Amino acid sequence: MEALGDDKKVVKVDKTVVKPKKQTRARNNKTCSAGQDLSDKQLQDVAKTLEQEWDQVALHLGLKNEDLDEIKKENKVFMQRRNMLRLWKDRRPGKATAQDLLRGLEDMKDLPDETRQLLKELLLPKMESN
Repeated sequence: MEALGDDKKVVKVDKTVVKPKKQTRARNNKTCSAGQDLSDKQLQDVAKTLEQEWDQVALHLGLKNEDLDEIKKENKVFMQRRNMLRLWKDRRPGKATAQDLLRGLEDMKDLPDETRQLLKELLLPKMESN
């Protein structure tokens, strides 16, 4: 593209756009590796382990108070927890793995042991039946 400068000379402007490489992830729903986002079913399983501290989980994961206000419009507490995790996942495409979730919550003192244990289990590949 060419543009005229202040002194009316022709100046070439380079507007090369470099696109980031696409990340490839495994699509096997039975296992969760460091590079695979949690599935909706896995998010539901995690949501089931959370209790009243789910809003603190949201803040540890970087969600804002405005996000919490919107999530809390849902009447059912389980759906609030699931929607919170879904929002976290949607804002981190390719970076919403069990490892990412566990890392984001590792310094949270009130995290239920059941939640921590489930996330650790999701990091391990499940044995496939023959």
